Amino acid sequence: MIKKLLEIAKLNNIEMEIAINYEDNTCIETFNDTVEKYEVSNVKVYKIKALYQGKLVNITTEDITNPNILVDMIINNARVIDNSEDTTFAKKVDIKNNNKKIPKTDYNIIIKDLLDLDKFRKKYPNLESIKLTYTSNYNNLSIINDEVKLIDSNNLIYIYGEIIWKENNICQTGWFQIKTLKYDLDKIKEKLEETIIDASKKINAVSLKTGKYKVLLKNSEVFNLLKTFSDMFNSEEIKKKKSVLNDYFNKQVFSNKITIVEDPLNSKLIGKRIFDIEGNPTYYKEIVKDGVFITKLYDNKNAIIENTNPTGTSDGVRNMYILKGKSSYQELIKKMNNGVIIDSIEGLHAGVNKLTGEISLQATGYEVVNGNAGEALKLIIFQTNLIDLFNSVIDIGNDLEMFSIMGGSPSILFANVMIIGKE
Repeated sequence: MIKKLLEIAKLNNIEMEIAINYEDNTCIETFNDTVEKYEVSNVKVYKIKALYQGKLVNITTEDITNPNILVDMIINNARVIDNSEDTTFAKKVDIKNNNKKIPKTDYNIIIKDLLDLDKFRKKYPNLESIKLTYTSNYNNLSIINDEVKLIDSNNLIYIYGEIIWKENNICQTGWFQIKTLKYDLDKIKEKLEETIIDASKKINAVSLKTGKYKVLLKNSEVFNLLKTFSDMFNSEEIKKKKSVLNDYFNKQVFSNKITIVEDPLNSKLIGKRIFDIEGNPTYYKEIVKDGVFITKLYDNKNAIIENTNPTGTSDGVRNMYILKGKSSYQELIKKMNNGVIIDSIEGLHAGVNKLTGEISLQATGYEVVNGNAGEALKLIIFQTNLIDLFNSVIDIGNDLEMFSIMGGSPSILFANVMIIGKE
């Protein structure tokens, strides 16, 4: 049907490209010793880019069984829209999809493993509940036009766990997530037990006196900030003066300890992709090098406008991370000596200003005294500015972890961060 659609488009003087995104998911959910869901689903979405009489038309659909209707829709849309944008179409990518086929999964074993983890409720009597979700995702992206057919595929396993610790009629929730290429029961057990112990400590968490502290921001929360501000590198956001980095291109913006890269061709990482949604080849790049912002990110449209090359990031970055340092997480705590560990920040949808870089987020964590983690903390506000924060780096950890296909981060120790707590 795709071949027929391209043929009919060509007969009507339409230059066309079709991106086909196919996903196959298996999801298993357990609650304590019960399976609550076992669901298999798949979906295929077609994104059609068409150029007709100088007009660019984009259509997204799940059904291409009537190619004549789609071609008529393109022609009619082109007649009424005022859109004369230049564009490019996919060309041959010399890098082959190097994903290995994963062995067939026995989901009965997965179910047994998840149910067996209910044994932690016997080990910890205050553990009220354990909810676990296992999701296996297979993704295939194809881009087809008259000249090329590009194909890339990824496999991803996602584990999400949520627990409730109840003590003296007070409940404390804890959660963890793992995104990985390989199922690892031992890692799930480790993360689950860490979450249980953390929740048991935070049931009696206290606030902290307002002031400036050395802050060790856990790797997951550094990445959450990086993800929230990821559009700051986009050329269009900079051109529209909507980025915190508007005036920093080719200038020192962060500490020289900070280097941020995009590593989309690394098949050992969960966000591997050899081309973007517009068919542009991806490649390893330094976005920030030794604190200097050196690479703007371009889709086709903005690359044409600024007479440069697209950066293979038309559908967002893949495997973007801060280069890790040499210190372990425990060594960072010792180096801090006195300060605050922040292991969770909340309100990223509302507590940041992407234009000014201002950050004001509710947080939890631990006070550190004489190089040891002490009382658990709650009811504190992590208040800073993105540029100020990343200019106050003391040291970067070696605990780089990937938290989504977008990327990941190591933990980072910062100086002089304002924590709002009790007066």
